[in-house]
Amino acid sequence: MTRVPILKDAVHPPLADEAFIGLNAAEMAALRANDWFNPLPLQLQRALLQHCAIWHVPAHQTVATQGSVPDVWFGVAAGAVKLSICPPSGRETIVDLLEPGQWFGDVPLLSGLPAPYEARTWAPSTLLLMRRSTLRQLLAAHEDLGPALLRLNWERSARLMDRLVDQGEPLLEHRARRLLSRLASQFGVAHRDATRITLSMTQSQLGLLLGSSRQRVNELANKLERRGEIRRSQQYIDFVMAGDGPA
Repeated sequence: MTRVPILKDAVHPPLADEAFIGLNAAEMAALRANDWFNPLPLQLQRALLQHCAIWHVPAHQTVATQGSVPDVWFGVAAGAVKLSICPPSGRETIVDLLEPGQWFGDVPLLSGLPAPYEARTWAPSTLLLMRRSTLRQLLAAHEDLGPALLRLNWERSARLMDRLVDQGEPLLEHRARRLLSRLASQFGVAHRDATRITLSMTQSQLGLLLGSSRQRVNELANKLERRGEIRRSQQYIDFVMAGDGPA
């Protein structure tokens, strides 16, 4: 597991701009575009960012282990973080892929209960870290933060329900279209007549996300590519459109 940086106390000015916080324009834009963060009062937004440390993490690094009690609250400013459940014996189950703008770890942090998942970077990522004591101080100082955290957890629950609905779809082809559509929304950029999913992933990783074997996923990807619904390059998938059914 990658060692989480030790966070030190710091003195901050009353308000901060992007240069002081240390995030670039794209990272700030991702945070501000988030449906949870954006409606927060500006004073609270700035207080949260001022009291976070910035951690640049390589791909495929574990930042929180399943069963541990985390010391920090995490925000994703760039990259992607995979949350997964890893039973002692059995196949890893991916619970979610978090895009820039998402936050995680506040429930085990504040409750002292062990984290039910492992958190691991999927790609090189920029993470925001806030200590437990700092989060508690901000909860005491900002009356809007408590209700906001409740809303954050409601949004997580709704998001998880959507994932369960997707996984309950018996047809792999339909599950794949839903997954690709979601990844295009989370990590996509316009590319010619398609949306390029900017996460590099192997067939095995795609199989984990779909709950299927690499072989079946490869067969389906070839089928979707022949139909023109996707295009594959060495690194990325371009999502063109969702087809209505077999040709």
